[in-house]
Amino acid sequence: GEFKVLVAKMEGVEPEGLKSVAQQLQQKLGESAVVLGSVPSPDKVSLVAAFSKGVNQKGLQAGKFIGAIAKICGGGGGGRPNLAQAGGKDGSKLGEALDRALEQLLEGLQ
Repeated sequence: GEFKVLVAKMEGVEPEGLKSVAQQLQQKLGESAVVLGSVPSPDKVSLVAAFSKGVNQKGLQAGKFIGAIAKICGGGGGGRPNLAQAGGKDGSKLGEALDRALEQLLEGLQ
């Protein structure tokens, strides 16, 4: 099956806003994995993952996935297989964290 993957940085968006945007995008894209990151303030990183059922069936769980990615930014988090949030402290590492997320999604969804 075909999966769409979207990994993006959004400027200064608070966690709740990030979560609703991720959910909306994932629903629009159908079978997809959406990971969004934001740095709402210099010492705060917000990350959200929204995964469709098909992505879960490939063995990727949003909660576990985003928790591991957040470690790069000095944080952690988790949630449900289809939707999860995480936070971190080091905004300078968000780019690296999102690069890693994209790599792992492309590998996991081959």
